[in-house]
Amino acid sequence: MKKRLTKMGALLLAGTMVFSMSGCMPTSQKQETTANAGSTAASKEESTTQAESMEVDTTTPIKLRMNWWGGDSRHKATLEAIEKFEKKYPNITVTPEYESFTGHEEKVALAIKSGNAADLMQLDWSWVSTYSPEGDKFYDLNKVSSILNLNNYTKEDKALFTFNGKLNAVPISKTGRVFCWNKKTFDTIGVKIPTTLDELLAAGNSFKDYDPSYYPLVTKELDRAFLMVYYLQCKYGKDWVLDGKLQYSQEELADGFDFLKSLEENHVIPTLEKIAGDGADAIDTNANWIDGHYAGIFLYDTSVVKHAEAVKDGEFVIGDYVKMGDNEGGFIKVNQAFGISATTEHPAEAAALLQFLVAEKEGVETLGDTRGVPTNKEGSAMLDLSGSKVAQANKKAVEWCHAQMDPTFERSSFTGADGTFFNALQLSSYGESDSMSCAQIVIDGLADEAAK
Repeated sequence: MKKRLTKMGALLLAGTMVFSMSGCMPTSQKQETTANAGSTAASKEESTTQAESMEVDTTTPIKLRMNWWGGDSRHKATLEAIEKFEKKYPNITVTPEYESFTGHEEKVALAIKSGNAADLMQLDWSWVSTYSPEGDKFYDLNKVSSILNLNNYTKEDKALFTFNGKLNAVPISKTGRVFCWNKKTFDTIGVKIPTTLDELLAAGNSFKDYDPSYYPLVTKELDRAFLMVYYLQCKYGKDWVLDGKLQYSQEELADGFDFLKSLEENHVIPTLEKIAGDGADAIDTNANWIDGHYAGIFLYDTSVVKHAEAVKDGEFVIGDYVKMGDNEGGFIKVNQAFGISATTEHPAEAAALLQFLVAEKEGVETLGDTRGVPTNKEGSAMLDLSGSKVAQANKKAVEWCHAQMDPTFERSSFTGADGTFFNALQLSSYGESDSMSCAQIVIDGLADEAAK
């Protein structure tokens, strides 16, 4: 099978990262672990007392590191916000560490495990429980609540990221996946944007008749995982996982894999081998997306802008959900979170940076919707999102999707490169395994995740 990561390759990659971090990820000396990082039983009363006595140092030269991933629009906005923060606190210098998402989790995981994580980190929500199940890898934000206003978050928001009584992170935004299209390509081919599965299948055949190099939809492995579950939820009306247990039988999962194969066979989506042959790590950098040969995508509302900006020949529009059954499928989840490393030497100043980005006018307006519609109550009230594509997409997702995502779904060991679901999707697309066998791989993979 072409372009597939093997487990040995992944191990070699991890070994390489011990000596070098690529992209915009500068290294620094390992920081001393703060006393509170090793504590697992700090009481709420103790945290409140510490928070009341903690202040931001505005005189001593201080260096912070901030780490995130994203596209050009997010990078630009975050760098501008950092500059404004540094003007407010001239004694604080923030070193930015950023790149695209590909390979980012592995670097963050290595940094956390080695005690070399950035002071402030943008995190996928599932990483918090994965890398800090005991609550000891991120700083307890209750202790900096005199600086970071935690009243801007609901009890549910805070409970999601609380482990052993320690608040490890706060949510940035909530998100869901939406269908987006290049209207110009559809108009050129003479096909209306699909709103039903039958219309989507018919569009694939029309695109093929026009030019076999054109496809109405493009999906890489993770996108396929979401699209398959979306189809299953629409058809069967069940949660994906409930109380830690998969709600779908092997036969139903096989139906999902057959669905994806039918999309390939009807020229709706290119095969994974075709996409791998394009030579691009991400859809927004794929020449076929940029020039309109790939005319649709199923993506997070927070990724709308960078994919829209990447289209050089077309009209990017946010579509309605494609009806694939009697139910409304799709997940809603916390999109990302901000956390402070447990090894930070400057928790108060890192908290000040976090507060500036999520709840102070200059920071909030500079970031805008580059990380989605803010969850922070005060920050959200500061933004006019009337012309925001992200807000438009988010509104569609929140109104349509009702299922909450299980945190195991986006674990790298499940849907990441060489994860069990990832591998099953490749085996299916490359024709190396039948649908029932692929379904069993997913069942076994979920059982492994539940046991962790």
